[in-house]
Amino acid sequence: MIRLVVTLSLLGAPAEDGLEPGIAVEGAGYWAFQRVEKPDVPHVSREDWRGNPVDRFILARLEKEGLAPVPPATRRVLIRRTTFDLIGLPPTPQEVDAFLADDSPDAFAKVVDRLLGSKEYGERWGRHWLDLVRYADTAGDAADFPVPEAYKYRNWVIESFACDETYDDFVREQIAGDLLPAADDDERWRQTIATGYIAISRRIGVSPHNLRHITIESTIDNLGKTFLGLTIGCARCHDHKFDRIPTSDYYAFYGIFDSSVYPHAGAEHQPYRRDFVYRAGKAKADEILRPYRETLAPWDRREREALKLYRSFQDRKVTDPSLTRESTWKALLRVRERRALVARTFPDLEIAHAIQEGKSRDAHVMKGGDPSSKAKGALVRRGFLRVLGGAKLAAEAAGSGRAELAGWLTDRSNPLTARVMANRVWHHHFGRGIVATTSDFGVRGSPPTHPELLDYLAARFVESGWSVKAMHRLVLLSETYRLGNAESARNSKLDPENLLLWRANRVRLEAEQLRDSLLTLSGRLDASIGQRHPFPHRLTYFYRQHEPFSETYATNRRSVYMLQRRLEKDAFLDLFDGPDGNLHVGERGESTTTLQSLYLMNSEFVHEQVDAMARRLLAETGDGSPRPRLDWAYERLFSRRPDDQEVARGREHLSTLRAIIARSEGARADVERLAWSAYLRSMVGSNAFLFVD
Repeated sequence: MIRLVVTLSLLGAPAEDGLEPGIAVEGAGYWAFQRVEKPDVPHVSREDWRGNPVDRFILARLEKEGLAPVPPATRRVLIRRTTFDLIGLPPTPQEVDAFLADDSPDAFAKVVDRLLGSKEYGERWGRHWLDLVRYADTAGDAADFPVPEAYKYRNWVIESFACDETYDDFVREQIAGDLLPAADDDERWRQTIATGYIAISRRIGVSPHNLRHITIESTIDNLGKTFLGLTIGCARCHDHKFDRIPTSDYYAFYGIFDSSVYPHAGAEHQPYRRDFVYRAGKAKADEILRPYRETLAPWDRREREALKLYRSFQDRKVTDPSLTRESTWKALLRVRERRALVARTFPDLEIAHAIQEGKSRDAHVMKGGDPSSKAKGALVRRGFLRVLGGAKLAAEAAGSGRAELAGWLTDRSNPLTARVMANRVWHHHFGRGIVATTSDFGVRGSPPTHPELLDYLAARFVESGWSVKAMHRLVLLSETYRLGNAESARNSKLDPENLLLWRANRVRLEAEQLRDSLLTLSGRLDASIGQRHPFPHRLTYFYRQHEPFSETYATNRRSVYMLQRRLEKDAFLDLFDGPDGNLHVGERGESTTTLQSLYLMNSEFVHEQVDAMARRLLAETGDGSPRPRLDWAYERLFSRRPDDQEVARGREHLSTLRAIIARSEGARADVERLAWSAYLRSMVGSNAFLFVD
């Protein structure tokens, strides 16, 4: 176990409430709970590796272990790597050529700044965050009710990364944006939307409103993993089996969220929405909507009566021989259709799927995590983790405690928040975090491979004003990031997993990168910002466990804007290990299956994009000689030109394809387009396209 020799610093003294004494003291020696102290940058022998502190930490460890870094990547490899890392799209041939032609010392820095300044950067890195917070456009109950307003939180995340909002503000706004001061109404509303992070907590069952403790557990579990790298949810039923988190800590958090109001998106047994947040404020919205609600109320009663009659058939309580299950269902549908006409007359007030303050209350420990248990445990004052100081709300404090929690999470003396985020940035640039278990810094997680470097990055992160883009620049402009991925027999023997980073790791395109690249190369990518999905009117839908929401809405926008359902994932994204809106995902898996290859060969989507790509190729390459067309294809798909051997093989393969197509399709076929479509499809299925060096 790697331990840091630093001074312990907690956010405050553990509270004296008689529960699990000594927890903070027992957990104090573990490395993750030590104060972040910026270490001295080590001396290294190689002069060309002295300019960036990241390199000095990496090279010092390599030299200590008798390893040597491999040569740097070529410029073509580097710009492809960096462009996919920062914006999730391939570089254009023009961008590659401009970088190759730039002989200035800061040529690569200019590439990094250009990419960081793009809208596409926010879309790429916003997607990383949405993985963590298990973002979805549906609620996850048994009927998977839609949440039409969820996209506002998604777009807030994307915008926050694009404009480099300071990470501490980014955290605070998601926890307590509605409680923070704001310069104007626009800022207030934006901060309110940010609390959609809490509102999208997972719901389960036919009646999720009766399982509030499960939704709160989703919030606490996700908050712990996302911001602190701790599995706090494990302490719901008993003291954490491995980390120093007692059950009382879980209920100190529980009281905070139990004192907050979650919006109800609808459910089979309670389909009417409630507790969404109106920009005009609840009082003003109630005033505006009162006459409309009064008009709708009789139809709500009729709908409930018709539904009750229909359900009575399930209980075999209907004795009227003139009624049938089918007739009562049709009658219910007629009532709902007429009700919908009234509902659609409601004024379109601006609404957020966000959190609000509720009645302030502390929580009792639930025996076995079950709120229905008659035996109540101790009452726990709302507060923070003991191992991080155990700060508690003051007895006279008003409100839920979310504002205080936001402060505890972002306090500079909190040893975890900066470490966890700095490690996430590292993970996405190198394919593995300094702590490989990016969401578990506890004793069951992986120890850091470079603990001093992790602390240096965390300290620099805070010093930079919590700027994520500053972290990118520090890491990307290092020699370590720019290494090639050549093999070294000696290095491989000593460090076969490349844990010490003597070369670059080769990584496969993620699902969104693959889809977005195909749309880009076909010329069909819609670069506009995604907005509300075309859901039915928010007051008109009724879904059931056996008839859940199951619509799909096609789009050519970037994958981050695609509809994400919780009960049924997108088939393409799921096949390539894409996001799961039910679970916190700190590190995506990377499966390799036959179905992936079959999809790339046979799917309608790939065929459509490659056919459009072939049409572009033929239209943009003039006289039709193979070499310019092969150059076109290789430059766009692989970010390089083909060598002479590849050109020769390409000519031969295309000739064979033309002959096969002419025989099978007949004289009227567009032989050249079909031949190039087949050729490009083979390129799309190749490792050269699917992997980034």
